[in-house]
Amino acid sequence: GKEYVVDSVSRDGRHKVTAVWEYDKRSVNGQFNVYFGMKLLAVDTDAVRGMVDYQRRVLDAVGIVNGPAHAEVMMTPTGPCLVEVGSRCHGGEGTWQQIANAAVGYNQITATIDAYLEEGKFMALPDAPTSLRMAGREAFVVARESGVVRATPGFDEIRGMRSYLSEEIMVQPNSFISKTVDCFTRPAAFQLLNADEDVVVRDYERIRELEKSGMWDFSVICPTKPETGAVVVVDPFSSGAQLAARVVKLGYKLIMLFSETDSPVAALVQSGTDLKGETVQHDDRNPDERASFDQTAAKLKALGYPILAILPGAETGVLLADKLADKFSTRTNPLYLSTARRNKYVMGETIRKAGVRAVKQKIASTWEEASAFLKGWNPDPFKVIVKPNQSAGSDDVFLCGSLEEVKRGFDKINGAINGLGVVNEGVLLQEFLEGKEYVVDSVSRDGRHKVTAIWEYDKREINGQFNVYFGMKIRAVDDDMTRSMVKYQQAVLDALEIRNGPAHAEVMMTPTGPCLVEVGSRCHGGEGTWQPIADGAVGANQIDATVDAYLRPDSWDDVAELPGPLARHGREVFLVAREDGKIKSIPGIDKIMALRSFLKCEMAVQPGDTLSKTVDCFTRPGAVQLVHEDARVVEEDYEAIRALEIEGLFELE
Repeated sequence: GKEYVVDSVSRDGRHKVTAVWEYDKRSVNGQFNVYFGMKLLAVDTDAVRGMVDYQRRVLDAVGIVNGPAHAEVMMTPTGPCLVEVGSRCHGGEGTWQQIANAAVGYNQITATIDAYLEEGKFMALPDAPTSLRMAGREAFVVARESGVVRATPGFDEIRGMRSYLSEEIMVQPNSFISKTVDCFTRPAAFQLLNADEDVVVRDYERIRELEKSGMWDFSVICPTKPETGAVVVVDPFSSGAQLAARVVKLGYKLIMLFSETDSPVAALVQSGTDLKGETVQHDDRNPDERASFDQTAAKLKALGYPILAILPGAETGVLLADKLADKFSTRTNPLYLSTARRNKYVMGETIRKAGVRAVKQKIASTWEEASAFLKGWNPDPFKVIVKPNQSAGSDDVFLCGSLEEVKRGFDKINGAINGLGVVNEGVLLQEFLEGKEYVVDSVSRDGRHKVTAIWEYDKREINGQFNVYFGMKIRAVDDDMTRSMVKYQQAVLDALEIRNGPAHAEVMMTPTGPCLVEVGSRCHGGEGTWQPIADGAVGANQIDATVDAYLRPDSWDDVAELPGPLARHGREVFLVAREDGKIKSIPGIDKIMALRSFLKCEMAVQPGDTLSKTVDCFTRPGAVQLVHEDARVVEEDYEAIRALEIEGLFELE
């Protein structure tokens, strides 16, 4: 049959049709249902009135009593049948809006606002547009060839047509277009309007002719974009997998470079992440580091792609990414401070030298060194942090209250392989910072720093560990405290010369001001599950902004300097296991998914797996993302999950 769209808006069960559109779908480019356009209809025939009546029954059946609906309906020989209905306004970037305004005097978007905010205006609208003031169509341009566009002469002819109203152009000279097979490969759309329907029809058909000959001037006709540049992501794990996915989505070639053989963090990837690209393995087991590096650089060159950027995906990839970016002369940071951006001790001493507040600390390779430092310091009260110098995720971080406890922590850490697969050469001893811990995520380009999000950590003592992550909530930069933290973090970035790329700074807000815990020269980790919270709350995220900083300067310019007021409130719940055992079932998941602010859940364990008590990020059984307009709803749901952890989340055998 013929497919139509019935757009409507409802208020308290009263449905008003704002437009009926007849789709023009045809078979082309090996796809049977490509959109060629759509025309606006009046509700003035029995067939259209029957379709409107059918659509209203659909709305009642699925419980749409308020707001917009976009119903695609097939008119079959035996009557109308639903294809699908969206509980939102008609899409297509809303380019149809001007046609509706001119032809019927209103449109679905403004009617939706009226339904919620202006009852009188909504009630004054007719139940359906029974006549049209003008004839209107939208022509979706269909590309029948792929290639690099030199010019678009057909567009100029269309702009001179009698019915030309407006346009939406998705292709520019010197850009590549693919054959049109769906809405995402549509290169342009033109809106046509005239009092004479014959004029609109003639212009519409002329556009169809131009598509076959005259629309495009190709400099090259080819099936794929020639000489597509490549982006190297070193260790595309954790949020680095989402960074790599963004690279692929934007059409660049992806090269996944693995800095370690059998990396212990390789499994830290969100479920459903599908990465396609070239892979290169760096030989980290070769004792000749120079030869190994040269071999890796040669492998990258041999792939034959122009390399546009080299980015670290995870903490393990920071040093190699720095060296390769310097080698290939891509956007990067000064190599002489690369160690300071990875080694926590050198990091602290570097910012201290630059006049930025730093934690009191000592790196000790022997117990004699550690003991001498502590005796000379004599902290009062005795609270000392003992941790690896190059790890992450609170791996083997101990709060010690005596010299004996420091000795036990030192012996456990020194010489052991940490959570990132690195041998701990020495142990880092630091003063304990009292206060609340925050994260400042940022992206920089040529020394210009932009904060993409601030998160407030919820860390608590449990399972014998003093600093277990329970969750984090996104914060606006809207008071003196958050502004001072941003100013401090940017001083840290300048001291470490992080001039390009992402940074993930953990900052303790002490009674005397902010002090750095550590900063990672890569995106915020946690498998990037925080990304939809950031998108919902501030409308941007660090991963997308990182790609923009390296590859899309115009989009980077649009990134805000600071996150403004929160559009929605969000929290990430890091699930905490309080006991060990084999998982029989996870009954609490259904309750979590029913919460009002529930957005998404990422589980690291399933029935049949072994559950371990949570002591760090590597023993976290899962995470839940919460987003809602009302902060109280988010807080209530957060506490509900905390209660489930105590009883009801896991059933163990």
